[in-house]
Amino acid sequence: TANASDNIGVSRVEFYINNVLNCTDLVAPYSCSWVVPQQVNRTYQIKSKAYDDAGNSGFSAVVTVTSTR
Repeated sequence: TANASDNIGVSRVEFYINNVLNCTDLVAPYSCSWVVPQQVNRTYQIKSKAYDDAGNSGFSAVVTVTSTR
């Protein structure tokens, strides 16, 4: 899940896994379903990118997930 706000309005939030677009949500609360592949000790970097109605965008901080089984 991700939170996004803007004084103009948020048009969409994209979710990236290892810099590859995984899904897009157009309505708050913004979320994306993803199942961590079952590969031991594989690391994934997850981030979101929000766009406002004027076309401006910004990235979230990166969250790192490591699979354990």
